[in-house]
Amino acid sequence: MSNQMQQNLETKKFCQLESDFSESSQMQEEGYEMSDLIQKFENISKNNISKNIIKAFFAYLLDTKENDLLTDFAQKGMQPNQARKMAKNYVKSYSYNNNSLHKLIQHDKYGKAFEFYLTFEAEKWLQESKVLQKETHLIYIDFLKLCCSNPDYSNHIVTYKKNKKSQFRVDE
Repeated sequence: MSNQMQQNLETKKFCQLESDFSESSQMQEEGYEMSDLIQKFENISKNNISKNIIKAFFAYLLDTKENDLLTDFAQKGMQPNQARKMAKNYVKSYSYNNNSLHKLIQHDKYGKAFEFYLTFEAEKWLQESKVLQKETHLIYIDFLKLCCSNPDYSNHIVTYKKNKKSQFRVDE
C-alpha cells in the first residue's frame, strides 16, 4: 500500500472515530436533557395545565382564518367545512383527562396535528395567554412534544382506570 493511501485510510478512521464520539456525546447530552425534562415534569404541579394546552390546541385547530392544519393533517383530502364539522364533534366528545391525552397523542388523525401545534404554535399561544405559570406550561409542552415523538415517554403521564365491577353494579 502506498504511503498516500495509508494516510488517507488513517484520516478516514480518525474522522469516523471523531464523528462517532461526537454522536455519542450528543446522544448523552440529549439523554441528560430528556431525563432532566422528565424529572422536571414529574415535579411540577399539573393542575389544569394539560387542559389549558389541549383547549388552546382545539381552538387553534378549529380557527379557520389562517389555518390549514385541519385539512393538512387531521382530515386530508376533505372539504374544509366537513373537516371542521368532524373536528367539532371530536372536541365535543373529548374528556379533559390523562386517558384522553394518551389517546390524542396516539390518534391517527389528530395526533400529528397536535405534535405540529406543540412544535410550532404552542409557545406563541403561551406568550399571548393570560396564564401565570408560563414556565411550568413550557415544561409540560416540551414533555408532550417528547411524548409525540416517542410514545414510550407517555407512560410518565399518570392515568387511572375505573373498576368495571363498581361501574356496572347489579343489586340482587
